[in-house]
Amino acid sequence: MTNEPNKRLAELVHRSVHESLTAHEHAELEDMLLARPEAREEYFLLLDLEYGLAKLASEETGRQALSLPDAVMRPANRHRKQMATATSLAGYWPVLALTLVGLIATPVLFWTASQKPIAQGDPPVEVKPPENPPLPEAVPAAAEMQFMQLAKSRFFGEPRPFAPGDAVALNHDYALVEGSIQLRSRTGAEMIVQAPAVFSVQSAEHVLLKVGECSVYAPEGAQGFRVLTPQAEVVDLGTRFSISVNESGEADVEVIEGAAEVFATQEANKPAHPGLLLEAGEGRVINSLGEVTAGDASRFGRTYKSLLPDRIISFDVSPEGSSKPDQLLAVTAQRGGQAVTYDVDQLIGFDLIHFKVNQNINNMATPLQEIDLRSGDESRRRAAFLDRDRCLCTGIMNPGGSKQLLTSDPDITHADPSRRTPGLAIRFHEPIVNGPGPDVVFFDLHVVVHPEDGDPFHVSPMHFEPGLKSHTIREYDISLVDHGSHQLSSFRLYGFERRIRSVEELGRANHNGGVPHAVPAKVIATGIDLSDLGYPQGAQVRELFIQDAMDDDNIIDPVFIGGFPSVPTASPEEPNSTEE
Repeated sequence: MTNEPNKRLAELVHRSVHESLTAHEHAELEDMLLARPEAREEYFLLLDLEYGLAKLASEETGRQALSLPDAVMRPANRHRKQMATATSLAGYWPVLALTLVGLIATPVLFWTASQKPIAQGDPPVEVKPPENPPLPEAVPAAAEMQFMQLAKSRFFGEPRPFAPGDAVALNHDYALVEGSIQLRSRTGAEMIVQAPAVFSVQSAEHVLLKVGECSVYAPEGAQGFRVLTPQAEVVDLGTRFSISVNESGEADVEVIEGAAEVFATQEANKPAHPGLLLEAGEGRVINSLGEVTAGDASRFGRTYKSLLPDRIISFDVSPEGSSKPDQLLAVTAQRGGQAVTYDVDQLIGFDLIHFKVNQNINNMATPLQEIDLRSGDESRRRAAFLDRDRCLCTGIMNPGGSKQLLTSDPDITHADPSRRTPGLAIRFHEPIVNGPGPDVVFFDLHVVVHPEDGDPFHVSPMHFEPGLKSHTIREYDISLVDHGSHQLSSFRLYGFERRIRSVEELGRANHNGGVPHAVPAKVIATGIDLSDLGYPQGAQVRELFIQDAMDDDNIIDPVFIGGFPSVPTASPEEPNSTEE
């Protein structure tokens, strides 16, 4: 772009966000965005700049910031550096630009259409309000099918993340590229779909599975639920069954409980044509030619899923505008197939016993109005921002890390602090008992332009024993784009005068007094399962060592870590539904 169009675009964007565009300027901006891809890219960058400047001004002056459209950053490569993010989105700009152009153009079109042409010399006509008030909107009918739960799920081509309770659009191809989801029909039938999968809901009783795996539970009252595949149709007769469809259309059908009737597609449309009755423990393969053959008995039952994976499901936070915003209130986790909600008071706290960075000296955050003194006092006051409060705006940021996993005890006591192991070490106030599912919840402050899956990190035992190992977490249970992530209020980021090598240095080192962080940030969360470190069920763990995985320039920013109370380790009974 030349400087002159770029300057004009910046002027139009500025006037747009300040709601001072004329109708002619609306049209000019629309033409610029539709005509040139580089103008669309620059448009979104300018929106982000306007947002950042407005937010910074709000933090410094206390005046209301602008309310701008949220930009969803979806890097093509999660390990790419932050500055490369914008260029990786080139393929999304046309769709996003057309959407925002519609938002820009709609008020103008509405205003233009509402103006009745007046012939020259005609007297003005007074427009009176309608005598009768508008009728209330009709209450929408119950959805044929809804999203009930989502676990690390990601869809291709959808404009926004889905939330529990959202209605499933009928006759729409959903492409689930990561994770798994649970659907529930109006009739009560439940279905778990695992990625990669493409499916379309045709009604409350009919789902078309084009590729992928699904598990179906149809309780009493939902009999007759049908799953169609390219070469087969499975009709429930009160059962649990699973279907796996490969890209050639071949379908593997297995009945876990009850019975189901299986048709080859060409037979399903024939009147009064009986299907193949499968009972519990039976399975068949319908190949790409529509032929029914015996399945692989050695693999029978492996594809059926009665529950979504154990994980952190959600968390509750005090809202912006409350007396104490961004305070963690509760966490809901699925452990051993059971969903349990823990009040924050029930979580097991810890002491920060080691902290060393690699290079990054921005190592602390506080709420905007809670300013830490520039000079340290050698107390644990600063460390307490991580291990003694519940605010998700506070934390000890950017700890050190390593590309290589630890295979021996980290050194946190070496006489030369520079030779201590980079990372942070925590000691829980009481032992964490390794139970089913996640045993520890980890919250991370994540800037919205960073990779949406979260910053990977290593978790290691403090003392290695036979069978113990380090474990890397690369994807969060609640990621940046998930409905359950939390948009943070304003906070300050503190830069220290030198690299921190110990908790003692963290307490006494001088910093810059804190700078308001202008770029929006969210809090994301994931669980740490002690079994992944090799601990047996029932083992008691008092200390953990955490390091950034150093896979890119972005580093973890832990703002809260809590241990879950122990739970019985006995396996739960088979549930009556796929709901947790």
